[in-house]
Amino acid sequence: MDLLALSMIIPQLIIAAGIVLAMLLVAWRRSQQLIANFTLFILILSLVATINGFGVDKLSVTQLLAVDDYSRFAFILVLSATMICLYLSKIMLKQVEDVHDEYYLLLLLVVLGAGILVVSDHFASLFLGFELLSIALVGLVGYCRKAPNAVETGFKYLILSASASSFMLLGIAFIYAQTGDLSFTQSSIENTGLTIPLLYQIGFMLFFSGVAFKLSLVPFHFWTPDVYQGASSPVAMLLATVSKCAMFIVLLKCCYTATNLAVLQHEKLFEFISWIAILSMIVGNSLALKQQSIKRLLAYSSIAHMGYLLIVVLISNSSGLNMAWQSVLFYLTAYLLANASIFTVITLMDRDRDVYLDVTINDWCGLFWQQPLKACLLIFSLLSFAGIPLTAGFIGKFYLVSLAANQSLWALLAALIIGSGIALAYYLPVIFSLFSQDQVSDDKHTVSMSLLEKFVVTLFIFTGLAIGIFPDAIGSVLQAI
Repeated sequence: MDLLALSMIIPQLIIAAGIVLAMLLVAWRRSQQLIANFTLFILILSLVATINGFGVDKLSVTQLLAVDDYSRFAFILVLSATMICLYLSKIMLKQVEDVHDEYYLLLLLVVLGAGILVVSDHFASLFLGFELLSIALVGLVGYCRKAPNAVETGFKYLILSASASSFMLLGIAFIYAQTGDLSFTQSSIENTGLTIPLLYQIGFMLFFSGVAFKLSLVPFHFWTPDVYQGASSPVAMLLATVSKCAMFIVLLKCCYTATNLAVLQHEKLFEFISWIAILSMIVGNSLALKQQSIKRLLAYSSIAHMGYLLIVVLISNSSGLNMAWQSVLFYLTAYLLANASIFTVITLMDRDRDVYLDVTINDWCGLFWQQPLKACLLIFSLLSFAGIPLTAGFIGKFYLVSLAANQSLWALLAALIIGSGIALAYYLPVIFSLFSQDQVSDDKHTVSMSLLEKFVVTLFIFTGLAIGIFPDAIGSVLQAI
């Protein structure tokens, strides 16, 4: 491997080296503040290295990895979400009595798994990143073992994640049996016309099922609300952002090859993915209607949002690839920002009470009159999820609507519109509850925020507004990519 190729994966190498150094640091001195600051330093260093690599043409690093600006932008999203998770984790872990050094090691392992996924160009590296991400998340989901459902949640996620890995590995084996190659870009089928070999079809469906588990797509979504509710708020945010972002990017890299673009137009596979997308949009939003738990509501909402994004997998020709990549990266940016904002408020509220209590809609009644800054952040985030104009979520959905219309995906476009309409029926009541006068006298929201917390909340508000009002700020970057 030459130095140029090696320089392409410097951000991932920094994370890997950081994990080794963190273990040595823990062996030398066990200090939560020290390991947290060291983890932040490693994440910032990797972020700087990723930004510094922009503008370099796509380059393969061995047969396993391929680095381009799309993967760099995705890794920036991963690193940004992880730094927010790190900040929230420091707040949350102050209420947990155990030693927390291992928590930050697991956090870095999640980032490394996601970093491998976004640059994967081979099924072997994809599976390696998938397993690294999954195993580290299992440890984080059940980390706060004194929580009421921590053991059950961690065990459920472990079993179902292992099942998803089995489906994925079997599908990869079928694909290899048909093509004799595990590379995304070099695999070939003897006839990529109307007759796709049955073994390849089965393999691709099994592989897609494993990815669909991580993306919480229907009917592989049953674990999502329970795990979100049972995990701590920062870990739930990690599941909603880093895991989904990395898996969706690697899914696109796999699907956006000449072979798989042809395969996806096969009638059975096209219908298979279309029905998963439509059901995810409708079922995810419908199941969220009766939820009182905020985390469960966000879990079902994430199912619907991943269903929206699945539209881009079904483009019919290579001419729409650039538009599809722009749509996905912009939507993921808006989605990550909204999730990070809401989980920030949840974590700050957990700090003021028992960390193991679940946050419900009733807990937010009258919040605007007690903590207007937090309430404003929630309002902008929920409106962004709903796709209301002047928010980043609206621009993201506009991208998807334009793409679906250009590709004549009318059934998926109709499902997106119907699902978005259903979503208003549970987003708006949450917003209305923030202005409720019933519990204004309650002092449970009156704990003041520190200057740093006010700065973080304000930064989220202005960032969301800036992206919604001036979408070209990110759009121009994506077009340059």
